Amino acid sequence: MKYAEVAVDAPVGHSRTFSYGIPDRLLVEPGQLVWVPFGRRVAQGVVVELTSVPKVEATRDILHTVETSPLISPTSLELAHWLSRYYRSSLFDPIALFLPPGFKAQVRSRIITVPTEEAGLATIKPETRTALQQLGASSPMSQAEFIKLLGRGGERELSRLIEKGLVQRELDLPRPRITPRYECYLLPVGGEPPMAPHCQGGDAGGLGPDLPDKLGPQQLKLLNAVCSDEGPYPMSLGSKEFGWGVAEALVEKGLVALEWVRVETCPVSGRQGVEAGVHRRLDESTLPLTLTPEQTAALAQITDALEHSEVQPRSFLLHGVTGSGKTEVYLQAIQRVVDQGQQAIFLVPEIALTSQTLQRVNARFPGCVAVIHSHLTPREKFDQWWNIRDGNYDVVVGPRSALFAPVPHLGLIIVDEEHEWTYKQQDSQPLYHARTVALKLSQLTAAVVVLGSATPDVETYYHAQRGRHRLLELPYRIREAEIPPTTLSRRGARGDLKGELDGHRAQELASVEICDMRQELREGNRSIFSRQLAQALKDCVAQGQQAILFLNRRGSASIIQCRDCGCVATCRSCSISLTYHSTDARLVCHRCNRRTRVPQSCPQCGGNRIRQLGAGTQRVVEEVVGSLPGVRVERWDSDTTRSGANHDDTMRRLADGEIDVLVGTQMVAKGLHVPNVTLVGVVLADIGLHLPDFRAGERAFNLLCQVAGRAGRGLVAGHVIVQTYQPQHYAIVAAAAQDYAALYQLEIESRRQQGNPPFNQLVHLVCQNTSNTLCQRQAIATARLLRQKAYAQGLTDLEVIGPAPGIPQRLKGRYRWHLIVRGRKLHEFLDTVDFGQGWTGDVDPANVL
Repeated sequence: MKYAEVAVDAPVGHSRTFSYGIPDRLLVEPGQLVWVPFGRRVAQGVVVELTSVPKVEATRDILHTVETSPLISPTSLELAHWLSRYYRSSLFDPIALFLPPGFKAQVRSRIITVPTEEAGLATIKPETRTALQQLGASSPMSQAEFIKLLGRGGERELSRLIEKGLVQRELDLPRPRITPRYECYLLPVGGEPPMAPHCQGGDAGGLGPDLPDKLGPQQLKLLNAVCSDEGPYPMSLGSKEFGWGVAEALVEKGLVALEWVRVETCPVSGRQGVEAGVHRRLDESTLPLTLTPEQTAALAQITDALEHSEVQPRSFLLHGVTGSGKTEVYLQAIQRVVDQGQQAIFLVPEIALTSQTLQRVNARFPGCVAVIHSHLTPREKFDQWWNIRDGNYDVVVGPRSALFAPVPHLGLIIVDEEHEWTYKQQDSQPLYHARTVALKLSQLTAAVVVLGSATPDVETYYHAQRGRHRLLELPYRIREAEIPPTTLSRRGARGDLKGELDGHRAQELASVEICDMRQELREGNRSIFSRQLAQALKDCVAQGQQAILFLNRRGSASIIQCRDCGCVATCRSCSISLTYHSTDARLVCHRCNRRTRVPQSCPQCGGNRIRQLGAGTQRVVEEVVGSLPGVRVERWDSDTTRSGANHDDTMRRLADGEIDVLVGTQMVAKGLHVPNVTLVGVVLADIGLHLPDFRAGERAFNLLCQVAGRAGRGLVAGHVIVQTYQPQHYAIVAAAAQDYAALYQLEIESRRQQGNPPFNQLVHLVCQNTSNTLCQRQAIATARLLRQKAYAQGLTDLEVIGPAPGIPQRLKGRYRWHLIVRGRKLHEFLDTVDFGQGWTGDVDPANVL
């Protein structure tokens, strides 16, 4: 095989590879990271295939390998090919998801001057001559810096200078930013340890009676330490205890051997495992619980699939109300996998929930759990990646990126809260959905997938009802706090304990009260709290119980408006209003994070009647502190994350009763299990309810049901108060009754009529440009082209919707116009269209705004 097909780190079409020759000096295998020439630059690439015949007549050779061995497994390469085809991204982008941290890099180019006579500069522009003079004074110079000196059209001018021989480009192939760290250990070479110096007259075991006479005192002590130690003896310890050069002398005499072992410098899971002891309220026992009949039936079906690879389908939807014990089913299913010598991946929707889940899993599988998420340091991520690849962990816990961990013996994938939109990648290519990728990975590895949720995605539930997934139901909440301590101590028993658990399993869900804020306004209440919520909050705190207040909006005020002319403060780069944050007295754009001062006068009319409208989590905290002095209130949203607040510490103090009222965004709606929380207040349920997205109602329902599930998980019944200006909206009515079946029937019928998923597939096409006029023209032309091609191919069931301005229309200085293509077999159709630059295609979008 003299040629390699390489996926190059460049903006190219999906699934496209390039042919390169393999020099005789290099040994190249599929999955290996290499440097290749690409156009006028050098780029990273991954070898995806070896072949004896290239796809083109003339090829260039691979320059160098980044790592001596393949980094990507054959299964990962196959999955990357599928990701590239399905989500229409370049092949390198999905492959990069599987690379170890620190290995993806770009070549650093430097420009150096070439001695030239004055006559050679006669045809050079004055601006270019000035740049060359500065280059001569500070050569070499980075390519980016030199292009900046050349000014407008700098890249073209640089190419001309290189062709004329006036400058040269040097390439610096960077090494991985992080490399493995190794520690040297000393191992004995046969025999028993020699006798101590005061017993030198005796025999030294298999090493011979005269050996101590040939060793110095320090050498003998070190040899005794190496031979008597139960495990490998660190060379660094030997040098510290017995002096430098002693170990080397024993190696030269053949008495000890050296072994280099890669070490984990940042044991993340070990640290979390120690901290888990602090969170005892989050995980009351490390022993498996006795399951209810519903849990037992669900686990039996999952176990059957784990033990028999021919069982189909290999995906399950575990639909259980909040507090029904889904996590215990997960943990016992993982135990079955571990007992079979396989491994599991446990996906969670939020990084903030990773630590809490890790503590529960690590308590059940101490020392065998790895964690992967973006908040780890590069060194921690690197060590975790290699240890997972070596098979040192049984379970990997993390958000969507954990799905690409190099698990060698995958047997089970758990997608907890599978309905969450955070499983959809929306910032960079490929724009994948972790749930879809998990199902594809299951096909490639025969692993079992368990999708768990109290409010399943409508599409997932539809497929489960039609046999694509096996539907498992947990309809009852378990009130474990009612089980006597003596019973809890017998968790491993069956028989009588099962009966005791059955008697306590059917705990009622929290009662939900809908409060009409329109009526509150009519009766003169201008507070953000209704009278019912304000009184319930006082009673809850007075009784020593805890409360959660939910508002899915950050800051103190969502709008700053002039009351004279109606002007609203908006972001200069995005077409959205700025949000006032009282903690730092600044206006903040929640899209581009632009910050500015609060205007003292209106920039439009000069008036000074500037008012704050709307509310956010900061305003809620201020209201609670003002109405209930002395109450311990804490805020939990993404702003507290940026300020350095520790989510683990917040959860610990909430569980320990150090927080009376927790105010937060959607973070407080997921996964929290605090038995003393008896009241949940939804400050405004209408946020996001009327967005122009067909999933808006479903999302509102899911969020309300999830946050309502935080109340009443202990001995005291829970109470939920939902404040809304739309009390008759179907999503709010269904959420108040916590009736998923009613919501599902309304949603699925609406989608059937409109032709939305799951009955058709969607592709969301977005055009971006700094000029609104050009962006609109391009969108109109593309829509016309798509309709013409669909008509020419006879695709009567394919529909092109739009174009229309995006919501918001402008983001980070770029205008947005979008199209929606709806139909079936969209991949085959879109492969015939060349969209050009500026377009982004999102397959199976999480939203269509």
